Amino acid sequence: MTTYSIKNKGNETTIEVKGHSGYAESGSDIVCAAISTACLMTANLIDKIGSIRYNILDLVCEEGYFRLQVKLADSVTIGIIENFCETLDSLQKQYPKYIKIKS
Repeated sequence: MTTYSIKNKGNETTIEVKGHSGYAESGSDIVCAAISTACLMTANLIDKIGSIRYNILDLVCEEGYFRLQVKLADSVTIGIIENFCETLDSLQKQYPKYIKIKS
């Protein structure tokens, strides 16, 4: 199962995603692929189109682990983070056995 957490502190947000969903074998797992795509797309969008550069404070992307810490310095970055949250929430509703929000 993949777990994720989104923590807000002041004008910073930290996203942490851990584990593999276990929906299917590696290379055929559509849930893991969707989660990975959402994570990478979020980090890349913030890096490429955030109106204030250097909003990414920390980024770790490894096999089965993703952490992104961002400064919420503009409406673009806030919108991208909100979209990420909605995407993972939607995946959790569709695949509740394979992805779960961690409190």
